[in-house]
Amino acid sequence: MRENDDSLYRYLLTQCQSADLGHRLDALEDLRQHEYLALVETQFLLDRLNSTSHWQEQTAILRLMHEIKKPLPIEALMAILADRETSPVFLRMEVAHLLAVVKADEALDLLLRMLQDGEEEIALREMITWDLALWGERVPRELLLRLLADPELCAAALDMWRSQPPQGIPLEAIVPYCSHEEKYLREAAIKTLMAAEQRVPIDIILSALGDPEPEVRAAASFGCIRLLEWFGDQIPLEPLLQALSDEYPPVRENILDALGKVSLRIPVEPVAAALTDSMFYVRCAALETLSLMGECVPSSLYPTLQELSGSDPAAQVRLRATRALLLLHGMRPAPLRIPIIDLTLDELGE
Repeated sequence: MRENDDSLYRYLLTQCQSADLGHRLDALEDLRQHEYLALVETQFLLDRLNSTSHWQEQTAILRLMHEIKKPLPIEALMAILADRETSPVFLRMEVAHLLAVVKADEALDLLLRMLQDGEEEIALREMITWDLALWGERVPRELLLRLLADPELCAAALDMWRSQPPQGIPLEAIVPYCSHEEKYLREAAIKTLMAAEQRVPIDIILSALGDPEPEVRAAASFGCIRLLEWFGDQIPLEPLLQALSDEYPPVRENILDALGKVSLRIPVEPVAAALTDSMFYVRCAALETLSLMGECVPSSLYPTLQELSGSDPAAQVRLRATRALLLLHGMRPAPLRIPIIDLTLDELGE
């Protein structure tokens, strides 16, 4: 390292101990530069961690610990994690996450004990649950299944199962959550079922298109994109076509994207009707699907596309309308580039 670099490094170490929090945060960020990571001592970071109560600084220090290549002070970090009396829950959560990310084997037993301790902070137990997928087969499957039945941890467990290999996701334990009274659990269950890929129960996903909550319907409609990729003609079109009139714009957008996967099977009329949708991104999705339908698109629709290409208030719609016209005329436009977003006030309000 050059002398000026060495001087800057020593200056940054000094700034890390400044009385000013902003200076300390800036110095920690500068230390993340590649040429300094190899120089930072883990004991220095541990000392700084033990000397601060600011969550932003704690997060920055733990991020540095994750990025450096030197052995971490695992025992000291485990002591912080186990300290309910003086360590705030946020710090313990961040330490638990770091230990999972670096796969500190000696910490796994402690993490699992804390996970199963009903008197422990629920936020910490949730963090440990989310990170269980990082440990792979070192965590017993029986424990992972029990977490799904824990009313305090089932939401985190559903998210965790989403990161497991598709063939191992326990469908029979997840399907009941699709009819749970809590909407966030229904939404999480739909997303986890989709993570099972070609094992996913198709009827459950299609039924969720009629859920009373828009977030659940959005999750199901997004799942329909993958359903049509995986199963093609096995997916009935009627539930999807009905969902095109959903009051929630993201559902309409997702369904149009899904229908684009089977563009030669679908009627033109409902897709063309979406060209007048109030939301620009729904109109964009309709144009993308129409551009894939080839000769199925009647020439009587071309004037509408021409009008959109020249006068739609959204640049994204104008671009896609022009592109759709070129594709429908058998031309090959340049790859689509995302233009500068120029939303209308109405769209911003939405």
